[in-house]
Amino acid sequence: MKRSIIRELKKIEMHNPILIEGLPGIGLIGKLAADHLISELHAEKFAELYSPQFMHQAVVESDSTVRPMRNEFYYWKGKNVELVILVGDTQPQPTDSYGHYEVVGAILDYIEQFGVTTMFTLGGSSTGGQEVKTPRVFGAATTVEMVEKYSEASITFKSDPGSAIVGASGLLLALGYLRGMQGVCLLGESPGYLVIDARSAKSVLEVLTKILGIDVDMSELERRAQETEQFIKKVQDMEKKQRLQQQLKELGDFGYIR
Repeated sequence: MKRSIIRELKKIEMHNPILIEGLPGIGLIGKLAADHLISELHAEKFAELYSPQFMHQAVVESDSTVRPMRNEFYYWKGKNVELVILVGDTQPQPTDSYGHYEVVGAILDYIEQFGVTTMFTLGGSSTGGQEVKTPRVFGAATTVEMVEKYSEASITFKSDPGSAIVGASGLLLALGYLRGMQGVCLLGESPGYLVIDARSAKSVLEVLTKILGIDVDMSELERRAQETEQFIKKVQDMEKKQRLQQQLKELGDFGYIR
């Protein structure tokens, strides 16, 4: 079976950078947070990952040209921290176990050469449709020591044995740990609507930037969060209207009692 390939665009000297992963998932929370981080830090793209494990489709660009689906690696160096930020169009399909393991293996093979020993993966945790006013940030880590280290960082660490973190956010940590890496998964609480949950992404990014000790302007995320809330309200109003119409229809089926 064909394997993923990584096309390096630029050689960059790195010294034990931290990996930040934000690929598409629930509410696009991780992707939105990581994309915003790249935009605000003006991080530089240095590599692209292409894979036959991705959906068999091309992405149409704004100029009407097409390209394959891909993941992208960005680099940023601050005063006290270096980051490799992984974002992208997609992940393998949820039921494609081999695809997920193959892509994550390729990512780990690539970042290992830069001396990555710590990573933070970003994603979402669904409430099953329940509205969330102030999203919590749930966490899971590779070691008990990591849980203790970040227990004061506004993270609610998961305590339900057997729960799963599907895709790169979970596998990067679990498989990375076998290679001597450590890390934490940050999951923003979300109703799971099929919209970008910017409010939850903002909560995740606030925790992450506090841990990393960097300042990032959140105003654009806040604007998008307000748009998301307006959309969710419209969806809820539509659902209420549909339920009322259904109830009236059921009442009408009885007819008049004479």
